[in-house]
Amino acid sequence: MKTVIQIIFLILIPFNIYSQSENINSGKYHPAKEIFEKKYKKKDYLKFTELQVKIETNKVILNNTKTIEFAEKLDYKYKLILQNGFLDPYEINKSSYLKIASFDELSLLNPNPQTKRFKFWIFPTKANSNQTDFEKLLSSRINPDEYYLELTNENANENTSYEDFIKNAKLTFLIFGTIII
Repeated sequence: MKTVIQIIFLILIPFNIYSQSENINSGKYHPAKEIFEKKYKKKDYLKFTELQVKIETNKVILNNTKTIEFAEKLDYKYKLILQNGFLDPYEINKSSYLKIASFDELSLLNPNPQTKRFKFWIFPTKANSNQTDFEKLLSSRINPDEYYLELTNENANENTSYEDFIKNAKLTFLIFGTIII
């Protein structure tokens, strides 16, 4: 009997070690959870209208003056967020240009069906003449910045499609999180 238990134990240990499960207190969720718990302040941000948004292969041009560039292989659902004019580069990095490196939904942090929370990485932009010496130093580094955002659609429920959610959503939270090292 002891041998049978040992064999079962040896068979099951690798499954436990190599199984992957998301944990709200570790990995990609830990810093985001702290930000949403400690710094969360709901605010309604302005959204670019459909007429102000021009979509190209790997960029979105807003009001003919601002550009958000992203990887062509970015998942469609994240491109949809960018194409709906929620993000203003100037709000994020005080520039008319924004380069997004990564985008991910933080589904474990969504408190209800009316709310979706995300994180994204941007690369620092080249320094401009209005920046302080410290800001110029920070913008010359190669590590991306991590930002968090929240979209809210008050009419959504658990049966609302992703596209419908985004189409009728508002940006209600946007904040710098950390520098990715």
